[in-house]
Amino acid sequence: MESARCWFGRLRSKDKARPSKKKEASSNGKEGTRAPSSEELPSNVTKQRVAAAKQYIENHYKKQMKDLQERRERRDMLEKKLADAEVTEEEQSNLIKYLEKKETEFMRILRHKMGADDFEPLTMIGKGAFGEVRICKEKSTGHVYAMKKLKKSEMLRRGQVEHVKAERNLLAEVDSNCIAYSTVGTPDYIAPEVLLKKGYGMECDWWSLGAIMYEMLVGYPPFYSDEPMSTCRKIVNWKTHLKFPEEARLSPEAKDLICRLLCNVELRLGTKGAHEIKAHPWFEGVEWEKLYQMKAAFIPEVNDELDTQNFEKFDEVDYLLCKPEDLF
Repeated sequence: MESARCWFGRLRSKDKARPSKKKEASSNGKEGTRAPSSEELPSNVTKQRVAAAKQYIENHYKKQMKDLQERRERRDMLEKKLADAEVTEEEQSNLIKYLEKKETEFMRILRHKMGADDFEPLTMIGKGAFGEVRICKEKSTGHVYAMKKLKKSEMLRRGQVEHVKAERNLLAEVDSNCIAYSTVGTPDYIAPEVLLKKGYGMECDWWSLGAIMYEMLVGYPPFYSDEPMSTCRKIVNWKTHLKFPEEARLSPEAKDLICRLLCNVELRLGTKGAHEIKAHPWFEGVEWEKLYQMKAAFIPEVNDELDTQNFEKFDEVDYLLCKPEDLF
């Protein structure tokens, strides 16, 4: 209590000091408010934090009110059904208490902040620029999930925080079978600008598409090597190492599409949107709007929920942590 009185006392002394400052300003002939200097204005970081805090508080209370309304609706629905049913008052009371108990347990689960320690990590099924993806099992329920673990320090160092946030927000908001969740695990599909640690955007995904297309038509990745570092060097020097074997018998349209994907960023097909790739002659006759109604050419065999035989095997080496100077 004594510390609280001291704290409020300091506040009162500050408040008393403010009018005197105003009097001094008016006596010096300075009327009105002074325009704040650039140093006094809040920084962009501060503005972003304020906006984020405001949004968090608004969403928090909005969700609380929504949850409360839904609980009331569920209770009202149960009471109406019990009134129409032939049950005793004691049974009605017991059922309502049971509902309240389950509601409380459910709210307790929602308040629990889930973390990596709540899951048992199993097989690695993907490896990317900022982390890895593993099959994992939730310890409390035994349910199987795919967990992506990101290295925040690497994201900050490469200046890719906003890019990763956008992906996270998409995965958090979207619940649709039309969204394909995938990762690129080996350096075979990584764009040169990523390996060189330059600034990059979504264009790097179109490079990966070109590398995957090459592998599907030829039988192996375009810059394959037994050593990951050698693969990285080939990717950086793609003009020298991108070749098409004659035995693959690729059509001119297929070669053209691959070459327009595996090229410099400013010339890469897809930089203005996916429609550029869809309009390429190699895709002539493809009914894009009916893709999800078509039967897949290959349906993978899955024996159980932990079966990862259809995923590539990964080791624990961080290929993307190599220095750019090591790639030449």
